[in-house]
This record gives sequence, C-alpha cells and structure tokens, in this order.
Amino acid sequence: MSLAGGVVVCAVLAGVMASATPARCIGSDEPSPDPWQDLISPDRPGAATPPSVMDRGVFQIETCFETQNARPPDAPALRTDDFPTLVRYGIGHGLEIRMESNTVSHAQAVTGFADMSVEAKWLARDRPPGRAPSVGFLPSVSFPSGSSDFSAGKVQAGVTGLLGWTLPSGTSLALDVGLARVVESTDSSYVWQVAWQTAFQIPLRREWAISGDLFVGNQRRSIRLGAGERIEHALGLDAGVEYYPNPVTQLDLTIIQTFAEPGSATAVQLGFSRRIGPRARR
Repeated sequence: MSLAGGVVVCAVLAGVMASATPARCIGSDEPSPDPWQDLISPDRPGAATPPSVMDRGVFQIETCFETQNARPPDAPALRTDDFPTLVRYGIGHGLEIRMESNTVSHAQAVTGFADMSVEAKWLARDRPPGRAPSVGFLPSVSFPSGSSDFSAGKVQAGVTGLLGWTLPSGTSLALDVGLARVVESTDSSYVWQVAWQTAFQIPLRREWAISGDLFVGNQRRSIRLGAGERIEHALGLDAGVEYYPNPVTQLDLTIIQTFAEPGSATAVQLGFSRRIGPRARR
C-alpha cells in the first residue's frame, strides 16, 4: 500500500468516527460538562508509553499506517508497510488489558501477518498534575502467531517500568525503562534487550499538540567464535503532530529516524485513535 493509500484509510476512519460522536441533548436544563476536559490520551504516536490506563468498561483502539525504509550496509534499501494496532480495555482498579500487533505487513512483494502480544498495564501510583510522577508497569508476552516471513518464531516476554508527569501547563513528560528476552528470527537464540524511551507532548491549542521522543536500546549478544559477549546499540528519535477533531478521536502524523548497528531506518506513520466509553483515567 502506498502512502497515499494510507492517507485515504485514515481519512475514512476519521470521517466515520467523527460522525459517530454523540450529539448534545437539546432542551436539557442541566449544564453539560466540557467534554474537552476529558481528552483522549493514546499511547501513540511516540515510542514512550505513559502510565495512564483506561477506566473500567472503556475501550480504545490505536492504529496507523506505517511505511519504513531500512538501509542496511552493503545491501539495497528494504521497504516495509504495515498497520501497527493496539487495542486497550479498562477492567478497573488501575488496570487495563491490551493486545498489540503490526497486523498485516508487506515487504519485498510478500504479504503476511505479524506476531501478536498480550499485555497488561497497571497504574500503581496515580498523581495529579505537578512535580510527582505517576508510576506504572507494563508486562507483555509476544506469541509467534504471524506468518513465517514476519514472525519471530518463538515466544518473547518483557516488562517495562513507566513514569509520567503532567505539568500545570498541560505539557506531559514520560520516561520508560524496559527489559525483554527476545529473538531476531526463528533460528536465532534468545538475547537480553534493555531499552529506555523519553517523550514529551505540548498542547498548542484545544485541537492541536506536538510531541517528540528519544529512544535507546542495548542488546547483549553472545559471540560464538570469540570471547564473551558484545553489546549492540540502537538510537532513534521521532517527532509528531496530533489533531483532535473531537475529544475522543486523535489523528497524528509522525516521522521516525532510527540509527542502529550497522544500519539505519526512516519511517512515516499516519495514525488514528478512538475511545469508546464514558471516560479515560488521565
């Protein structure tokens, strides 16, 4: 799918969901609360995940069209198109359950399905706007449910600690640190991966915001023909702009640049998020 095709898909989703926004009851004498005080708070578009969770009975979908061009050394550039999607559901007591996947992927004339992960986010400490951060934890397990060309072929697991601040101005900050046991392919062995991400989001006005992320990953790999192990590093950053056609819908555009050993990659995302339910925990 081309970038133009992704724009069309996101535009159609936005039109359908915006038209489905509940209308205000005419003739009611009771003043209605300002719905913009309960703005949707997706985990996307950045790499860092805030500790906020959905309230009980609230459902949220966060998806995008992503096109990525990887540039390995001594090899042609590789383009991959996919649809990263996250589904969240609040079960109460500061806990939400989640399912996440790149869903359908296309690369080198091959189309298939990606692996799926099952996750749970726990808001262990919820703090109002100010200096003290909210604290959360995000354990996840990824299952080899995808097609052979897009699957790791093995179960992978990890846990991430989440910190989030909301300043009185509305600016939000996030810091994540994660540890995971992962594989690169079906025939490779497990390696430990340590990663951290930091992010900010600044509201410009009621319907607009800008955001940015810095993410770093370290992967410890055994060296069969050498001594000991080596540590491979990856560094990336992204910048995005978010638009809110209504309080329960977010559209976003994000550019991501990753520098890894021994190559680099550039990605563009066109995102759509929609909340269904009474409210979300901020």
